[in-house]
Amino acid sequence: MILYTAELKSRHCGLNLAFEDFFLTAEKDSGALYLLFYENFPALVLGKSLELEKEVFTHKKHPPVYTRISGGGSVLHAPGNLNYSFFISLVRFPELMNVSLSYERILQAVAAKLGKNVSREGYSDLATQSRGVARKFSGNAQCRKRGWIMHHGTLLYSRETIRKIPLYLKPPPKEPEYRRGRRHSEFMTNVLPCYNRFELMRRVRLGIASAFGAQLQLFTPAQSADIVA
Repeated sequence: MILYTAELKSRHCGLNLAFEDFFLTAEKDSGALYLLFYENFPALVLGKSLELEKEVFTHKKHPPVYTRISGGGSVLHAPGNLNYSFFISLVRFPELMNVSLSYERILQAVAAKLGKNVSREGYSDLATQSRGVARKFSGNAQCRKRGWIMHHGTLLYSRETIRKIPLYLKPPPKEPEYRRGRRHSEFMTNVLPCYNRFELMRRVRLGIASAFGAQLQLFTPAQSADIVA
């Protein structure tokens, strides 16, 4: 099995979200896995069922707002917050029809090379222990179409990006139990011990490839469209 992986050249949030949507329904080899990375200029991205007024400080000047096709919470996309999109076939892995199992297996794969203190928290977060409590560095969501799962998430690696989150996003109306009412600044952290985007991509690639028994096949941004069969 091959894990095809590429970093998208675009930094435009709307274009990258649209490419994810396109790629999910495009014809692909069900015997292969696909992993895309991208990093956006500042933008706010809301889960498909969320309401702008409940999520964003709309009375302030803020980055452009987009809604993605998956569920989950609101996210600040910006340099320092790496996005990844993982596409896996339900024909090849029918056991992942179980949504909870799919989150468990995929998040374990993503976290495998990120350090021994990383854990899955809530339903779809990755966190690391800091001063005795779990602090989130990754939020994740899924969308399923035409026999494929698109599992995508963010990986914070810059403290500067974390400092900007409370400028634009309100505390979520619904929060996981492990958050315990903490403010964004108390709840979020960066990926430890990895602070470098290229190293972070390398570790995620290796973790997913190892977990699913796949061989890596790297593509440049200019070749990324060629990984669609």
